[in-house]
Amino acid sequence: MPAKAQRYGKLAQDETKAGLRARKTRPDSDSETEDESKLSEREIAKKKWVRRLRWAWRKLTAAFWVSLACFTIYYTNFFRVMWESPLVNRTYFYLAFACLAFNMSMLGYLALWCTVVLKIEEPWETKHPKAIPVMAIVGFSTVWLFFFALWPVWGLLTLVIQLIFFLGFVSAGQFLPSGTPGAVLMFVIFFGAFFTSELIPHEGLAHYTPGPSSSR
Repeated sequence: MPAKAQRYGKLAQDETKAGLRARKTRPDSDSETEDESKLSEREIAKKKWVRRLRWAWRKLTAAFWVSLACFTIYYTNFFRVMWESPLVNRTYFYLAFACLAFNMSMLGYLALWCTVVLKIEEPWETKHPKAIPVMAIVGFSTVWLFFFALWPVWGLLTLVIQLIFFLGFVSAGQFLPSGTPGAVLMFVIFFGAFFTSELIPHEGLAHYTPGPSSSR
C-alpha cells in the first residue's frame, strides 16, 4: 500500500506540473477581456489610443533607423570603400567576413532550412540549443574584427557605422511580412546591400584618403 500511495502521489504531482505548464502557455486574452469589461468606455478608448501610439512610435523609430542606415551607405559608399580601399586591414577583414558568413549560414539553416523545409518547430531550442550562444560569440568577434579592419579608414566612426547598420537591418523587419516571406526578404536586403556600390555615383564622402606611400 505505501508503494502504491507513493506512485499515486508522484503521478498526481506530475499531472499538476503539466497543468501548470499548460496554463502558462495558454493565451491570456480572456483575462484581458475580463479586465476591459470592468473598465469604463473612456478607459477602454484610452488603452486603444495607447496601443496605437506605441505602434506608431515603433514604426517611426524603425523608419528612422532604416533611413539613417540608407543615408550612411550612400554617404560613405561603405561597400565600395570596404572592397577597394588600400587602407583596409585585409587580415582582420577576411577573418571578420568569415565570421559573418558563418552566422549568416547558421541563420539561413535554422530560419529557412530547418523551419521551412524540415518543418521543425522552434529549431533554435529543440534541435540546436547551442546555436544561439555560439552565434553570439561569433557575432561579438565579427564586430571587433570589422572594427580593427576598418579603423584605418574611418577611425572611431567605424563603431557608429556598425551600430547604425545593425539597428537599420533589425528595424527593417518592422516593414516585412511575418513568417517565411519576411525571412527571405531579410536575406535579400542583407545581400542586396553589397551591390549598392554599383548604384552610388561617388567614391565615398567620409573616409580617410590614402597618402602617397599607401597608394603605391
